[in-house]
This record gives sequence, structure tokens and C-alpha cells, in this order.
Amino acid sequence: MKLLSLSALSALSLAAGLLGATPALAADGALFAATPSVTVAVQGVESQAQLAQQLSAQGYSNVSLSGTAPNLANPHPELNGATNLASTPVQNGWNGTAQKDGETVQIYATTR
Repeated sequence: MKLLSLSALSALSLAAGLLGATPALAADGALFAATPSVTVAVQGVESQAQLAQQLSAQGYSNVSLSGTAPNLANPHPELNGATNLASTPVQNGWNGTAQKDGETVQIYATTR
């Protein structure tokens, strides 16, 4: 019987640890699942308050918008607290989150 060297044993241990840390697969077998999103076309200068009203009229609830784009230091700026939605213009791109049919969706806007 051949014994494994310390470096080979370390490599096996590392590989086993990485396999154990692999996230579970999505229901369809994909490693990553697509994030649900909705894109809203916005005419002219519209406030986020108007966008929130539009989304509510379309059946969305728990609308949480932010005037700040997400980044590595602040990945969910919509959770940072109240923003004056009436004076915050809709930005082209990501604007926040909402829920519909029990699913949280990302809200994107295209401004014209």
C-alpha cells in the first residue's frame, strides 16, 4: 500500500472542502438562476413616486426604490431607509425592488 505525501493529502483535503462548499444547484440543474426583473419604459422626467404608483397599479407590492445605484459596498441601497421619492428622478437602469405573485423582482427603467 502506497502512502500519500503530505502535499497530495493537502490537495485532496482542499478539493473535498471546495466540493462541500459548492452551492446547491437550482431546480433546473443550473448552478445560477436568473433573477426575476421587470423593465418599465418611462416618458420624460418622472419621479420615483410616480414609478411606484405605476408599479402598484400593475399589481406590484412592497415597492422599494432608491436613487442610489447598487455597488459592492452597498449592494441593496433600497434597504437604507426612506428616500424622498417625489423629488428623486427615475434613473435609467436599476431603481429598486418590488414583489408580485410572491416573487421579488428587480425594477429597471428605460428613460426616453
